[in-house]
Amino acid sequence: MRTRVEAMPPGKARTEAEAWISWAADTVELLGPLETPPRSPGIPEPRADDLKPFLGHWSPYGP
Repeated sequence: MRTRVEAMPPGKARTEAEAWISWAADTVELLGPLETPPRSPGIPEPRADDLKPFLGHWSPYGP
């Protein structure tokens, strides 16, 4: 994006594009998406009640 904006002629459009790039860079810096490595979300321990919607008239606790 910066390369494209640098090739633009001076004027309002270039000034606005440079301001947007500056805003985007500041926002990425603030959010810091690369500060911590990505990880999988934790998987909660299954409970018997989690099965109820799939068992129909059967009990998740046994016969």
